[in-house]
Amino acid sequence: MVCSNWYYVSKQTVPRESGSPWLMFFPDDGTDCVLHNPYEEVMVYRRAAGRNCTSGSQLLASCGKWFLMLDSRSRLYIIDVFSTGNRIDLPPLESLLSNDSASKRKEDRDREFEWELTSGSVYSLYSLYDDEIRGRMWVDEKTQELALVWFFDAPACFLGFYKKGNAHYDLIRITYGIPKMLTGLLRLLLRGYRLYILTMHRFVRVIDFSRQQGFEELTRSDTYPSPTFARLGYNCYFSIAVTTTGEVLLVTSTISESSERAFRIYKMDPNADPDDHMPDLLGVDSLGDEALLLDLGITMPANNTLGIKQNSIYFTHHNLILSKNNWKKVAHVLPPNEVDICVFNLSTKTLEPFPGPSNMSLKDARWIFSI
Repeated sequence: MVCSNWYYVSKQTVPRESGSPWLMFFPDDGTDCVLHNPYEEVMVYRRAAGRNCTSGSQLLASCGKWFLMLDSRSRLYIIDVFSTGNRIDLPPLESLLSNDSASKRKEDRDREFEWELTSGSVYSLYSLYDDEIRGRMWVDEKTQELALVWFFDAPACFLGFYKKGNAHYDLIRITYGIPKMLTGLLRLLLRGYRLYILTMHRFVRVIDFSRQQGFEELTRSDTYPSPTFARLGYNCYFSIAVTTTGEVLLVTSTISESSERAFRIYKMDPNADPDDHMPDLLGVDSLGDEALLLDLGITMPANNTLGIKQNSIYFTHHNLILSKNNWKKVAHVLPPNEVDICVFNLSTKTLEPFPGPSNMSLKDARWIFSI
C-alpha cells in the first residue's frame, strides 16, 4: 500500500528480521561484501552494513550474521554484517595459554609468528596467506554466547579456543601430548561450547568448553576413542555434521562425469558392539524436519514460512578437501553464472542452484541464517 519507490528503498535499507536465509557475495575485485535475498522475485542487492566490512581483511568463519575476520595486521575481530558496524575486537593471537610453549610475533612483522616449545623447538607461523590460518565460530543470538576456534594450517599442531569474556585463547593439542588415535585434524565443527574433530585416524574427538575455566575431553582415550568413519575410504569429499540432538553424521559428496552432484549421509550404528571400533555405518535417508547447513556442519529446524526447507542440504562452493596435511580450496575464484550455491533436496535427489549476478565475479559466497 505504498509507492514503488518507497518500497524499493525500504528493501535496500532495512534487513528482514524473519530469519529467512540470505546470501553474502564476496566480489573478486576487492570491493565490500554484498547481501542478497535469494527468494526475492527481483534480484536486489545491498552493501553489507559497516564501512569496509571485509575490505583488506580475510574471512575465517561465519555464523548467522556474524563474521570472524583477520585484518592486515593479523588481529582477529568479529563483525555484524547487518548492523551499522557492530564490531568486537578479540584478544591478540599471541595470548594463547600453554604450560610448555608460547607464541610471539616476530619483531616488525605483523603477519609472522614463532611458536616455541620448552624443548627448544621453534616453528615459524604465517598468517599472510589465505591457506595458513583458519577458524570456526558459533554465536547464539538469543543468549549472546560466543565461541570460536582458530589454527595455523602449517604446522597444524594446536588449536586456539576462545569464548565470550576471556582475555586469552585456550590451547588444544592435536599433534603431541595426546593419545595417538586423537592426533591430527581432517574436519572440525563447533556447535555451542562443543568442538567436534575428525582426526587423521578418522575418529571423532569431542571437547567440551562449558566449564568456567579450561575444557574437558569427552572422548574415550583409555583404550580407543569413539568409533571411526574409516570404512568409507578416501575417494569422495566428506565432512562431518552434528544434529540438534547431538548425533554426529558423516556427509559425503560426489560429482559424476556429467557434473551432477550427489550427497549421502551416514551415522554410527547405535546397536554396534562397543568393542568394534570400525563398525558398519548406517545410511540416513532423511533429515526429517531439519535442514543441514553443510558449511557450518550443523542442522537446524526447517521452517517453510521462512524459506528454510526440510530434509535439504544448504551449501556453497566453500568446501575444503585434504591434500596430505594441508587444506586446499576447491576453487578460489568463481566465474560469473557458475557460483556453486545450491540447496540439495534429499527426498527428490534434486539440486536447486542460486546463481550469482552475471556482472560480478566472486571469490566466495556464504549462506546466512539466524542460528
